Amino acid sequence: MRAIIITDADARALLNSLELENLRGSGHIQRMDPERPPDMNAIHRTFHYVVCRWLQEQGADVIGR
Repeated sequence: MRAIIITDADARALLNSLELENLRGSGHIQRMDPERPPDMNAIHRTFHYVVCRWLQEQGADVIGR
Protein backbone atom coordinates (compact mmCIF):
# COMPACT_ATOMS: atom_id res chain seq x y z
CA MET A 1 0.00 0.00 0.00
CA ARG A 2 1.14 3.53 -0.65
CA ALA A 3 -0.30 6.97 -0.04
CA ILE A 4 -0.60 9.66 -2.65
CA ILE A 5 -0.65 13.18 -1.30
CA ILE A 6 -2.40 15.83 -3.38
CA THR A 7 -2.45 19.56 -2.95
CA ASP A 8 -5.58 21.63 -2.50
CA ALA A 9 -4.86 23.17 -5.90
CA ASP A 10 -4.81 19.72 -7.53
CA ALA A 11 -8.08 18.76 -5.83
CA ARG A 12 -9.70 22.01 -7.00
CA ALA A 13 -8.42 21.39 -10.53
CA LEU A 14 -10.06 17.95 -10.53
CA LEU A 15 -13.36 19.35 -9.28
CA ASN A 16 -13.25 22.11 -11.88
CA SER A 17 -12.55 19.60 -14.65
CA LEU A 18 -15.68 17.65 -13.62
CA GLU A 19 -18.04 20.60 -14.06
CA LEU A 20 -20.35 19.86 -16.98
CA GLU A 21 -19.44 23.01 -18.88
CA ASN A 22 -15.75 22.12 -18.64
CA LEU A 23 -16.43 18.53 -19.73
CA ARG A 24 -18.33 19.90 -22.73
CA GLY A 25 -15.57 22.39 -23.50
CA SER A 26 -12.97 19.63 -23.49
CA GLY A 27 -15.11 17.51 -25.82
CA HIS A 28 -15.89 14.79 -23.27
CA ILE A 29 -19.66 15.43 -23.28
CA GLN A 30 -21.72 16.57 -26.24
CA ARG A 31 -24.43 19.19 -25.97
CA MET A 32 -27.50 17.71 -24.37
CA ASP A 33 -30.87 17.86 -26.09
CA PRO A 34 -33.29 19.60 -23.70
CA GLU A 35 -36.10 17.43 -25.09
CA ARG A 36 -34.41 14.17 -24.06
CA PRO A 37 -33.21 13.01 -20.65
CA PRO A 38 -29.41 12.93 -20.26
CA ASP A 39 -27.62 9.62 -20.76
CA MET A 40 -26.48 9.10 -17.18
CA ASN A 41 -24.40 6.04 -18.11
CA ALA A 42 -22.40 8.11 -20.58
CA ILE A 43 -21.92 10.88 -18.04
CA HIS A 44 -20.79 8.37 -15.40
CA ARG A 45 -18.29 6.81 -17.84
CA THR A 46 -16.94 10.28 -18.61
CA PHE A 47 -16.54 11.14 -14.92
CA HIS A 48 -14.84 7.78 -14.33
CA TYR A 49 -12.45 8.36 -17.24
CA VAL A 50 -11.54 11.88 -16.12
CA VAL A 51 -10.98 10.85 -12.49
CA CYS A 52 -8.90 7.79 -13.46
CA ARG A 53 -6.71 9.88 -15.76
CA TRP A 54 -6.27 12.47 -13.03
CA LEU A 55 -5.37 9.82 -10.44
CA GLN A 56 -2.81 8.35 -12.83
CA GLU A 57 -1.28 11.81 -13.26
CA GLN A 58 -0.97 11.96 -9.46
CA GLY A 59 0.88 8.63 -9.44
CA ALA A 60 -1.93 6.24 -8.54
CA ASP A 61 -2.15 2.76 -10.05
CA VAL A 62 -5.81 2.50 -10.99
CA ILE A 63 -5.53 -0.19 -13.68
CA GLY A 64 -7.21 -3.39 -12.52
CA ARG A 65 -5.04 -6.46 -12.32
